[in-house]
Amino acid sequence: MNIREQLRRLSGDSLIYGLGQVLGKGVNLLLVPVLVRALLQQQFGVSDLVLSYSASVLLVLVFGMDSALARFFYEQPDREARIRMVSSSFVFRLLVGGSAAAILALSAPWLASHVLGGAAYAKYLRIGAMTLPFTLFCLFSNDVLRVTFQPWKFIALNVTQAVLVGGLTLYFVIGKHLGVAGVLYGKLLGDAGTACVGLVFCRHSLKPRFSRTLLRQMFRYGAPLMPVSFAYGIISSVDRYTLQQHSNLETVAVYGVAMKFFAVVTMAVSAFQLAFGPWAFAQAKQPGSGLLFARVFALYVAVASFGALACGLFAPTIVGLLATKSYAAAAAPALWLAFAAVAQGAYYVAALGINLSLRTPLIVWTAGGAALVATLANLVLTPRYGAQGAAAATCMGYASSAVFAYIVAQRVHPLPYRGARLALLFLGALGLGVAAVRLAPPGVGGVGVKVAALALFAGLAWRLEVWTDRGAVKHRARPFAQ
Repeated sequence: MNIREQLRRLSGDSLIYGLGQVLGKGVNLLLVPVLVRALLQQQFGVSDLVLSYSASVLLVLVFGMDSALARFFYEQPDREARIRMVSSSFVFRLLVGGSAAAILALSAPWLASHVLGGAAYAKYLRIGAMTLPFTLFCLFSNDVLRVTFQPWKFIALNVTQAVLVGGLTLYFVIGKHLGVAGVLYGKLLGDAGTACVGLVFCRHSLKPRFSRTLLRQMFRYGAPLMPVSFAYGIISSVDRYTLQQHSNLETVAVYGVAMKFFAVVTMAVSAFQLAFGPWAFAQAKQPGSGLLFARVFALYVAVASFGALACGLFAPTIVGLLATKSYAAAAAPALWLAFAAVAQGAYYVAALGINLSLRTPLIVWTAGGAALVATLANLVLTPRYGAQGAAAATCMGYASSAVFAYIVAQRVHPLPYRGARLALLFLGALGLGVAAVRLAPPGVGGVGVKVAALALFAGLAWRLEVWTDRGAVKHRARPFAQ
């Protein structure tokens, strides 16, 4: 195996998927300066809550079928078998999405009272429920385009979604003055239009075929991931819920702006994740794959941590450009949320051994432990430190998920990762960020301190030699490249 060639291939795929993420989600980020000015701060907070809770529900509704499709697609003997697998997955997701939308729409009054704090918000939850089947099909289309290696269609689909959602949101919020409902209607109709485009793009992989056998195989693999998705839904939403309980919607709105830094880093991290899954399963049976995975893990932690550090350090300047002064406090939690996104991505590489060994039920325990850490941390930190405490708790939750997954994966399918060294790298970047934010004076001097922090981290990565076998691969694994 030519390691450099494989690393270049993974990097190239990540860049292509990254382009899709940036062109797609980047448009939605550009809506922030408009929405924070067009909506009252409380309205922005409500819209952020509904969208974030909807995203958490989607994690569960996927039922792990995205991972199952990536895991078994390449093992099918021919094209017809692959079409049966994709078509069976499509029928399953269609039924799940429609059923969930109906249940949530009927439960909207009760949920609004207990989650958003008032039955008057039920109409917003109904719109969010109606959106779920369309968003679920958009995600399904992305999964199919990834496993069939059609990156340019993937980019086109994400750009279409961003343009439709962004344009319709502006139309309803600014043109029709619909406020929170305008944001949600933009998401609903934008995802509906994107689902139609996704159907066109994936038409060659969909036929009136259905296989119970293939669906059972995927379900056995993916069903244990449902509690995992539920746990990650808790991690991604308990911060806002706790913040709302101990504060107000204005603070939730500020935190919503801070979460855009999580989104920015996640765009880059997601590009890597989208490329890594199919690539790793395709390479798993090749000689020396363990060494290759270790190199990828080390490079990911180094590059992603550097990006999160830069993003968090210059958050005050970015917030000042994007939002009004009433959102200035969003800069404080940004550093923690940026590193939370890095930890989220690290989980996918750390847990690779569990997926390769088909021991996915074990992930329930690692994700459950991480959800427990996030919940307890939020209960302790959020009432005392507000939005910054919620961000730190979220970071702890995602970091715990990566650590727990690493420990379990190394027991069931050991890979030559240098976990302690990579943890040191991550914590070193986070520590430098926290110190620089506290010590940096205003003006040019502060910029110098932040640049120095970035330089120190680059020096640490250089000293640890994470780009070489010596720095990335366990010593005893290097001679035979397991």
